[in-house]
Amino acid sequence: MRGLGVGRSPLRALAALAALPAYLRLCARLMGDRRVPLGPKLIVIGALVYLISPLDLLPDLALPFLGQLDDVAVLWLASRALLRLSPPSVVAEHARGGARRGR
Repeated sequence: MRGLGVGRSPLRALAALAALPAYLRLCARLMGDRRVPLGPKLIVIGALVYLISPLDLLPDLALPFLGQLDDVAVLWLASRALLRLSPPSVVAEHARGGARRGR
C-alpha cells in the first residue's frame, strides 16, 4: 500500500477513500505489534494527543475548513511515519492480513 495521497482525478480520490479502512486496520495492527519499534508508535500517539489537545496550529473555530485540515494532515503524516519506520517485513505481513494477534 503506497499511501492515500489524493490524486489528480476524482477516481483516485474515491480509490483512496475506499482504501482508508484497510489503511487504518494496517496502522492499528502495527501499533499492536511488538516487533514495531517504540519510536514510530510514539509519533502516532503524539499525533493523537495533538488531535485531542485544545492547542491547535490552526484553530478549528477560527478557520473552520483549515482547522480540520491540519488535524487530518498531522494524522496522515504520523501514519505514514509509522509505515515507513516499521520493519518492511512486518508491514508486508500485516498488509496481507497474515499476522497473528498478540505478537
